[in-house]
Amino acid sequence: MKILAPIVALLALSGGMAAAAEDAAARQVVFVCEHGNVKSLMAASYFNQLAEQQHLPFHAVSRGAAPDSTTVPTPIVAGLRADGLDVSAFHPVKLGQTDLADAAHVVMIGSDLPASLQAPEARIEKWQDVPPASTNYAAARAALQAHVADLIARLLACADARRCRSPISTTGSSPAPR
Repeated sequence: MKILAPIVALLALSGGMAAAAEDAAARQVVFVCEHGNVKSLMAASYFNQLAEQQHLPFHAVSRGAAPDSTTVPTPIVAGLRADGLDVSAFHPVKLGQTDLADAAHVVMIGSDLPASLQAPEARIEKWQDVPPASTNYAAARAALQAHVADLIARLLACADARRCRSPISTTGSSPAPR
């Protein structure tokens, strides 16, 4: 019996860790823009800041459809720093099939899903009305913060984030929960 107790405890722990990992994925939002180092990074940063301030169980990541840099542009680092967000060590990551499979929600910002990847349309939302941050940071910031606040409100309105599947929106406005 003494030998079985540690094995049972280990199995219970690993089952709990698997459930925790699954729960974390169920609460993950993936923001995607073309290069993964401006709009999606801004959106993920604002999302995580709001989620932390409100003690919400959600987490966001930034991905790029076609990253072309390993750093974040200096004006974006400075702008986010002014909002209390440090992204100086961030490195863009290319969107992968695992990101899509693990996400509760995917937001494409001014970009399309790469043809090589697949995700159910019901899990993807498009924000097409965000201006380029490189030419008008303040306008991009305002648009992203408004979208993020709306998305968090819709996620909270869902009893279970995995059941919160929004249809694609190409108008720039966020769709309502289903």
